[in-house]
Amino acid sequence: MKRILIACLFILGASVAYGQGADAKAILDKMSETYKAMPGFEISFTQKLESGLDAEETYSGEASVSKEKFLVKFQGQFIYCNGPVLWTYLVEDKELTISNFEPDEQAINPANIYDIYKEGFDFELVGKDNYEGAAVNVVKLLSTDPDSDFTTILMYIGEEDSYLKGWDLIDYDDIPTSFTVTKFTPNKSFADNFFEFDSTNNPVEIRTDLRN
Repeated sequence: MKRILIACLFILGASVAYGQGADAKAILDKMSETYKAMPGFEISFTQKLESGLDAEETYSGEASVSKEKFLVKFQGQFIYCNGPVLWTYLVEDKELTISNFEPDEQAINPANIYDIYKEGFDFELVGKDNYEGAAVNVVKLLSTDPDSDFTTILMYIGEEDSYLKGWDLIDYDDIPTSFTVTKFTPNKSFADNFFEFDSTNNPVEIRTDLRN
């Protein structure tokens, strides 16, 4: 009888875990479909860094995205990517570095955050919550890559619109780096050269080209 009870509990637990994973996948797939249907979008965001010593640092930034292309303005850097080429411009130093863009499955950028769950992660639905005044589904992504810089991503996905309201990256010391979307402009269209560096408005004094 005891063995039967243990077996039943095991089966029940497996069924619950499968249900959470299935629910999480449906929510993540809807989020991905929502972003992919747009020609592009813009966000403003804040990043909060926890030091582990009850100290916190907050930074603000902006990102524009169209499919695989993106432009990020953050911490004195402008990062342009038109797909094959990446330009990193240090505003104060007027320094430009050009390289081939080689996306890593585990590396997060504004153009893949809504798709990153598809490779290298297990996931589960944590539950529902209120995030910055919005009703959200909280989905936990667990990295299956031992070389990843973080173990976990918590995603806060809007219940009504499937927009990603924010996410937490948690490292091996359980210290989170939190990103919160403070402004979101969906269905944005951009000029063809918007994601390519232009020295007209960004003077360059130091230039390094690392392309093959």
